[in-house]
Amino acid sequence: MKKIQSLQLLVYVAFGLLFIQDGALDAWQGFKDGLTDVVNINGETVSHGPPLQTVFDGSFITHKPGADLKVGNNYILQNITISSDVWVDDKRVDTHYLITGLQVSLTFVVLFVMIAIAYTTNKVIRNISEGTMFEFKCVKQIKNIGLLLMLYALLDFAYQQVTYHQQVLMIHAPLKVLNASAFNFSALILAILLFIIAEAFKKGARLKDELSLTI
Repeated sequence: MKKIQSLQLLVYVAFGLLFIQDGALDAWQGFKDGLTDVVNINGETVSHGPPLQTVFDGSFITHKPGADLKVGNNYILQNITISSDVWVDDKRVDTHYLITGLQVSLTFVVLFVMIAIAYTTNKVIRNISEGTMFEFKCVKQIKNIGLLLMLYALLDFAYQQVTYHQQVLMIHAPLKVLNASAFNFSALILAILLFIIAEAFKKGARLKDELSLTI
């Protein structure tokens, strides 16, 4: 029983760390930056909003789109991209309240989905420990985890897209924002594997029912 409880606790810890890694740290940093609302650049205090963690085209360094950049005698850089925290020193430029609302809403929905995945996973673990994994309720729980993982992947991608459009609205020439959004195919593949496992458990549940009727 202690091993099962430890495993269930580990599930919650793992999903908690995943949430912290994916969004909580950025949200906390943005909250702190929003409180201070100033940054010191070369000895000058500048007002700003929270920094935008942005990937943008580095061609402005060469002043020619697609141009090469020679570094030293042995290296030539092509297709330069730069990842940077961008401070926008322009009071006329601000994040639209709808985008901010979407970001906050998506963050809480993702948190809810993660909690639901962890909770349902622990129910499956409980069923396995009690020897009731070959029952249709367990099959349904495994399928629900797969659906929640697919939903998590979609929500994560949606959050990235919203963040990208926020950056496009706030950052202009000579900087060119690149869309660094990436769909979480790992979560999608894991969801498909869970659907396959659910079908195997469903077959086991049917065999169990047939065996009980035979006896």
